Amino acid sequence: MQEYNSKKLGFINSIALLGITIGTLVLALKSGSNVGVAALVLLGVGTLISFFSFVHAHLIDRERQEALEMEALDQTQEKDSLFSGAAEDAYPALNARKQFEKWIVPGFTLLLLVAQVIGIWLVSGKINQWTSPDPTQALIPILFNSLFVVILFLMGKYSAGLARMDGQELLRPGASYMLLGSVLGTAIVLSETASFFGYPHWDKWITWLVVAIIITSALENVVTLVLEIYRPKGDKKKARLIYDSRLIGLLGQPGGLISTAAHALDYQFGFKVSETWFYRYLEQKLALILGVQFVVLFFSSSFVVIQANEKALLERFGKNIGISPPGFLLKWPWPIDKVYRYKTDEIQSFTLGVIDKKEGEQQQEGTKVILWTTQHNHGGADQDPEQNFNMIVASNSADAQSDAESVPVNLLTVSIPMQYRIKDLNKWITQNANSGSLLQKLAMREVTQYLIGVDMDELMGPGRTEAQMTLQNRLQKQADEHDLGAEIVFVGLQDIHPPVGKNEKSKETGGVAESYEKVIVAELNAETNRLVALMYDASKVPQAEAFAAESISKAKSESTNKVAIAQAEAKRFGNQISAFKSAPSVYKTRMKLESFKQATKGSRKYILSDPANRDVINLELQDQLRQDLLNVTVDKEN
Repeated sequence: MQEYNSKKLGFINSIALLGITIGTLVLALKSGSNVGVAALVLLGVGTLISFFSFVHAHLIDRERQEALEMEALDQTQEKDSLFSGAAEDAYPALNARKQFEKWIVPGFTLLLLVAQVIGIWLVSGKINQWTSPDPTQALIPILFNSLFVVILFLMGKYSAGLARMDGQELLRPGASYMLLGSVLGTAIVLSETASFFGYPHWDKWITWLVVAIIITSALENVVTLVLEIYRPKGDKKKARLIYDSRLIGLLGQPGGLISTAAHALDYQFGFKVSETWFYRYLEQKLALILGVQFVVLFFSSSFVVIQANEKALLERFGKNIGISPPGFLLKWPWPIDKVYRYKTDEIQSFTLGVIDKKEGEQQQEGTKVILWTTQHNHGGADQDPEQNFNMIVASNSADAQSDAESVPVNLLTVSIPMQYRIKDLNKWITQNANSGSLLQKLAMREVTQYLIGVDMDELMGPGRTEAQMTLQNRLQKQADEHDLGAEIVFVGLQDIHPPVGKNEKSKETGGVAESYEKVIVAELNAETNRLVALMYDASKVPQAEAFAAESISKAKSESTNKVAIAQAEAKRFGNQISAFKSAPSVYKTRMKLESFKQATKGSRKYILSDPANRDVINLELQDQLRQDLLNVTVDKEN
């Protein structure tokens, strides 16, 4: 009778899960709850498992009844009875159960895996196109889901307790999903309540949490199927319920985690740690400890420290209380009071056009210089260079009049950084829904209007500084008119250039930047040639005059020198004639000796005073190696 009652309870659990799943679907569609849609995947899987375990229990019950009948026949009949020692074919219920566990159970588990994957795909797509739930339709789902939580918890707790008895383990899969359903119902109630009070993003966060549970459950199914292939099997071994998720059981019954931890500690230390007074006390007071921690965490939100460069907006139940200066702030706990911090003393910035680098990322040292004509992009490695942001600027009127085919406008690729500071936080928050976005849109409008009326050559040349000041004044005026409470600190025009050619063919024929570069290069070359001609003209005439003066001076010097030398030679010749006439022999001898002296200059000479003397004279004709050393005079000692 007990087995019959447990089988009946399994069928009732299945019907209850089916009804609650349908109810959750209707309520989720009515309120637009994404958490409800994600919970439907787990509730639907739990409903299928509950019905499947009921069928499995029915087969096992048939096998048990068949075994009892065969045992009764063997006892009442003689040994040569018709069914005595019968083959397995005489046990249809036994064979049906074996074939069911061999083929149907793995196939059903694989079907569950497919259902989980489809559910993950559908819920992920809904999250990517997330829409906040309707708060006006939240009251009815809150009431009914709260009722579902109570029903699932009571029925699941009773079935989980009954499943611990011998022979009732088939109640465990359905009971685990019922307890998990109570947890999911609580999550739905929490999400709907948050949406009702104006916090729709809770729905998205809780939905992601439910999706994570589904993904983990699917991975567990994959691992279970793989291990089931290699698990040794035998006729007498009891088949394992591979569709019974232990993860779901743990999430539905977190108390089992404490029991598992107790067994692990007992095994690790070698004695009954779970029976000590400290462990028993900890197990009894665990809920109280967690509650105290939650209360401390709740009240810790009452203490706020506002940094020196910040100011904070304080809200109480969504109502603006005031602006808090830097320092320590004591408030009511969250979510009664909320604090929104703003860096009012910090220079903030945004970029119009394309962004050179990510926000907050510092530019690396030694960045390679990129020319206008080099194919590049400003937005990042994943952006197409052809998608750079281009804006319209005016064309030179003289050029437009001189060429009938020229257009009155040009294009510029711009990346204009702008910096601002929040000077009035109250206006910044209360006067506009999104002041930062509005400031960017106003800046884009002012830049567009200004560039349409300014000449490109003037903007990229001498008029850049004036353009920066004009744009800054215009944007500050717009910010004041819209009560943004912002001060425009800087407007940069340092990163604007003509568009680059889109492909290699346009580079050959001449893209915008390439053509602009050619014009600039031609102008620079023309100016260079003009300056070279002026330099040549200015240098040649002085050089020729200096060369003429130098030639005349050199000719005069040579003329004077030759005349003086000729006069000196003539005068010397007259003096020689007078000396020869006075003493011819002396003059001749003197001239011979001077000639000999000039001819033997640098040679060693020896004069013999008496040629008739027969004495032997030894002459040292060898040159001294170091005359400076051999001819040293040594002073006598004192």
